[in-house]
Order: sequence, then structure tokens, then C-alpha cells
Amino acid sequence: MIRAHYLGLAALLIAGCKANIDAPKAEMERTMRVFETLSADDMQGRSPETEGHEKARAFLIGEMLESGLFDNVGESAFVAVQKNRDGEAIREFTGRNLIAVIDVDPDDKNPVLVVTAHYDHLGVRNDKIYNGADDNASGSAALFAIAQSFRDAPTKHDIVFAWLDVEEAGLQGAYALVADDMFAGRPAFNLNLDMISRNDSEIYLSGTYHYPKLGKLLKSAAKGTGIVVKYGHDRPEDGEQDWTLASDHGAFHEAGIPFAYFGVEDHAHYHKHTDDFETVPLDFYKGAVQTIVNAAHIIEDNLQDLARTRVD
Repeated sequence: MIRAHYLGLAALLIAGCKANIDAPKAEMERTMRVFETLSADDMQGRSPETEGHEKARAFLIGEMLESGLFDNVGESAFVAVQKNRDGEAIREFTGRNLIAVIDVDPDDKNPVLVVTAHYDHLGVRNDKIYNGADDNASGSAALFAIAQSFRDAPTKHDIVFAWLDVEEAGLQGAYALVADDMFAGRPAFNLNLDMISRNDSEIYLSGTYHYPKLGKLLKSAAKGTGIVVKYGHDRPEDGEQDWTLASDHGAFHEAGIPFAYFGVEDHAHYHKHTDDFETVPLDFYKGAVQTIVNAAHIIEDNLQDLARTRVD
């Protein structure tokens, strides 16, 4: 996650396997394996244009295809920009969003739920690997639990799952996805996950200030999970702690697409080389994932009322 906002760029393509679990019984086996693997040393911190990033990309695509959860699996390339410390563009490179779809709407006209988590991180710095377990292998792995959760409780709407790239350098993958033609004239809602694994009991839901009905709708999401959901970090008076534009949901918000963002507050491992799987409180993580699975089903049940069309 980045606790600051930078401007990103534009998008290009999209490509092409099926989904549905009872939300209160979300299967965690694949999610935990993806979480551990994605944050291992051999992924080298998943910085774009590195061998580790390519390995992470291939691993995630393999998991999407092997899971059999999705109707379509593909990749969307986009032009990303590297900037210097003064914010000046110094070169362009290719970012790669990974897209998987549960496709139940033959006409592609009804509202769509877009579930996002970025899979890039900081890479290797000063010979230390920044594995980014919480930021954001945790959210990337949780997308599989959400997809699995719709196996036994089939969705009435299309659901796009997007593992976004180049988040750490300005939400560029998110801006590329929002600009894609799939959202042209189609109401959408964004559920974004970024840093969902490190706390004793609390996770924040941001977005209720901008979209007040979310607070009432998601009030029961944490029931029976042992997790406390707090609302906040989304008001202008929060200053630097206003997360409205701090992660990939910011690109959706700026385009008029409502969002719900789940994430923990900053911690001692944030953007440190100590953000490893071995130091994650796994019981909290499992409870957080179950809370988010429940929230995803509540949002989908109310998608007709929540989703809005992109503002161009």
C-alpha cells in the first residue's frame, strides 16, 4: 500500500476458465498457500520488471487456472511510468494486471463487482528482500477465498477479480483497469483489499464517509469472526490518515465508482524488510478474510443499489 497519492496512466488488453462456497465456511487452504508462497524470498519482493515479479505473475496465473474458480482468466498490459524524486517521468515500462472473471451476465449490462488487490511490492533494497507479506500478499491471496465463497452461494452479477500491478508507484494498474472498456456505461462497485493481516483484533473499513449506506449494510460482516471492524480513515479532516486515495480504490473513487476498502493501520513492519509471512498473526488473518468474504456477499446482494457508472 502507499499512504500517499500519485497520478497513474492508461490501459490496454484483457483475456481468457468458473466460480461459487458458503460465505461462513470459506475454504482457507489455497488462500494460505498463496499467501505464504507469494511472500517467500524467491519472489524477491515482487518489484515490477524483476525476475521475482515475473515469477509471482506466473504463479498467480497458474493458481487462477488450476483453481477452476473462474470463467475467464487473462492479463491486461498497460503503459506504466517511472518517475524520479521530483515527480518527473524518466522512462516507460509495461505493467501487467491479472484478471479473472466469474461471468454470469450474458449481456454484460448489469452491475459488476470489482474485487481488487495489488500484487507488486518494493523488491530488494540494500541487499534486503522486502517480501510484503501484509503489503499485499495478504490481499492478493484473499481474492481466492472470495472467489471460492461464491461456489455454494452463486452470484447474480458478474464479478471481476483483479490482481493489480504498479500500485506502489502511483496506483497505475488501478487507473489502467478503471480506464478499460469493460466499465464503459456499466455500473460498478470496487471492493479493495490492501494490508489485511497484521493486527490483534481490528481492521478498518474505509469508504463509509463517502458512501454512508455501506456502514449499515456491512454492520454484520464480522459477526462470529472475532474481528472488530472500525470505520474511518476516509474523511478530509483525517489529513495524511485519509486513505481515500491511498490504495487502488482511489482510482475508482476518482472515476465516480463507489468503493469499500479493508485494511489495517500502519504497523512496525510496514514497508520494512521484516514484513514476512512468518511474523503474521495467522488467526487474525483468517478472521479478517472471513469478514471480507461475508462483506463481499452483502455487497453483491445489494449491488443493484450500490454500483455506479464510471464518470469519464
